[in-house]
Amino acid sequence: MLWSQAAIDAQCLPSYRPYERELKAYYTSYFKKHPQLRCPNHPYSARTVGATLPRGSQHLSWLIPRLSLHPFARSGRSSQMLALALLGSACAREPSLKWFWNILDLDHLAEDAGSSWYAFEQELPPSALREKPRATKIDFVAGNSALTACVECKFSEPGIGNCTCSVDGDGSPLAGNPCAERVASRSAYWAVASELFGLPSPRLPLFPCPVSLAYQAVRTAAAARFLGRNKQASAFVLLYDQNNPFFCRTGDWPGWPAMLSRCLKRHEADGFYFRALSWEAILHRLPLTSAVRRWAAEKHRLGASPSDKW
Repeated sequence: MLWSQAAIDAQCLPSYRPYERELKAYYTSYFKKHPQLRCPNHPYSARTVGATLPRGSQHLSWLIPRLSLHPFARSGRSSQMLALALLGSACAREPSLKWFWNILDLDHLAEDAGSSWYAFEQELPPSALREKPRATKIDFVAGNSALTACVECKFSEPGIGNCTCSVDGDGSPLAGNPCAERVASRSAYWAVASELFGLPSPRLPLFPCPVSLAYQAVRTAAAARFLGRNKQASAFVLLYDQNNPFFCRTGDWPGWPAMLSRCLKRHEADGFYFRALSWEAILHRLPLTSAVRRWAAEKHRLGASPSDKW
């Protein structure tokens, strides 16, 4: 089956709406139990960015430049703050990142590599992917002398992320319409769409835009290839909530991890790796303190006992 956004929504939205309501209700309850953390103007948002993080971990907020904070970073549902809390805590505790390469099953590449580095919300130079006015920012990027991994962090988002041509009013993904000129000129996007995803490139004028549906995935893969261009390997990593209907099998929809794996797994022989891992699956493998684990269980129900799940 060829998937469109409308077809995916038809499969996922009936399950996503209850999932979303339940998350809002749970985070509202969480902040009622912790009123000192809650924003006075919103029922499930934190008072400050520091208040979104585990107690004693407020210093992690300095890892993200202030201008790179998402508009809803203080929401209980923020994937940006979840990533900062868990990945940031793990990096601070074991900066060698051996745990990270092990989780990705890429430790064989990192074994003889130099020291590792990491960054949150790393922005590529506009010239890297010919992006103007908005250059790609990577949620979390890690690397060493052998490979670079770009991590796209999702949680409760309704999907992987589409293009914004129609929102910006300078293009449209619909059949018979052109892409925005700024997107059409990004040759790295279209090369990755063709070479890695098997999508038509360039866009055929009478057909829907092939890149729009998986826009965020294409640009993250393009960023990984750019950052790893002088190295042995590069990787695109997707972290997601296994309960989110857009990221698991829902009706006929196989979920974004399965869809992306079908396209990208075949490129490992060429040094491009794709990994899709749920937060639930990696939590026990992160080098976290017991205090951070308790926070993850209480605030996000990650690592909670089965009887505590909803």
